[in-house]
Amino acid sequence: MSSEDELRIAVSRRLLLEDALWIGDVLASASEHRGRAQVFAPLLLSGHASRIVYEGRLLLEARDPQMALPDFVAMLPPATHPSIALARHATKMLDNQNSKDKTLTDFEKDVHNAWMSQQSLLRRGVRPGFKWMQKDMGFYTLGDRVVGSTIALHLRFGLNDVRPDTYPEFFQRFGYDLAASVRVYSYLSGETDAISTTQDMAALDEVGDNDRFVERYLEPRYDSRLSPDQKLLLLLIESEVNTATTLIPLVSRGHQNAAFRARLISLWHGLSSLVKILDASPTAISPATGRMRSIVKSSPAQTLLASKEMRRIRNRCVHYEIPRTLAVNFTDAPMFGIIESLSDQTLDSLDTLIGDLGSDLSESLRDWRNG
Repeated sequence: MSSEDELRIAVSRRLLLEDALWIGDVLASASEHRGRAQVFAPLLLSGHASRIVYEGRLLLEARDPQMALPDFVAMLPPATHPSIALARHATKMLDNQNSKDKTLTDFEKDVHNAWMSQQSLLRRGVRPGFKWMQKDMGFYTLGDRVVGSTIALHLRFGLNDVRPDTYPEFFQRFGYDLAASVRVYSYLSGETDAISTTQDMAALDEVGDNDRFVERYLEPRYDSRLSPDQKLLLLLIESEVNTATTLIPLVSRGHQNAAFRARLISLWHGLSSLVKILDASPTAISPATGRMRSIVKSSPAQTLLASKEMRRIRNRCVHYEIPRTLAVNFTDAPMFGIIESLSDQTLDSLDTLIGDLGSDLSESLRDWRNG
């Protein structure tokens, strides 16, 4: 094996290890915490945890026999939990496409079906004539920012196809598979007890519950020219962006590289998804909508979205295996010099860009929703 291949393999595994140690720290710290964060941390970060677990397995099962680690694969749960693949893809928002033919209308149908499925579940057992009194959506806030919604989570976990009486077993296995996989990945450190519990989860105890009637809540929000289903998609996007900008920084002390990758992924796909909705809605022209159009067309947003170099960096934040065809000058810089090799940015400059852009986008999404 050449020295270049040895370095490529070592860096690929190290990227996985960094992400596993971060999400493992969050999950373990939440498990030991006594407060609302014990539930909300794994729930609201389930998409990122699923991405790490899903992509990590692909690395260990790589076709390249030098990259693959079959002994590690043997320690993983025997099959990927169906919600892990779904939740992993859900972090891509409207870029979650099984084919290039999936349209915005398809996503609207998906979120509508999740809404109807959840509504049916919540109103099951309610006496006839009183179902109109049962609210059909919950969403979670941290301060004045939305960080999750029950309809988006219903969609993320694929609960349309799960019998409610099997929910306890379903989620128990989901949680077990996540934790077991992350622990196996942590063995890449050469230690069996590498996962620590260093995160202060107290800030997540402040996550608030808000129950609403979907149509009544969304009717005056965002833009009157948008449909309720489009507004549900915007709530999903807003939740993912705010998780990246507001929540992740609170639970990533000591794991800056992993947190950077998670934030970049969410912001990238949040912007891309917003473009899809705005481009499909030319008649949406409220002042707040105009502000959103300005943001997605801004120089920082275009720096992130419109270049092949940034797409390659996004790919290296998502996929752990670094292909031989990708020329990288590995160094001891953060992310091993990958960013500098693929662009004219550094991790620090790109971190500043996504931090400033994410803050601006988060604030504008809040103002758009609040009218």
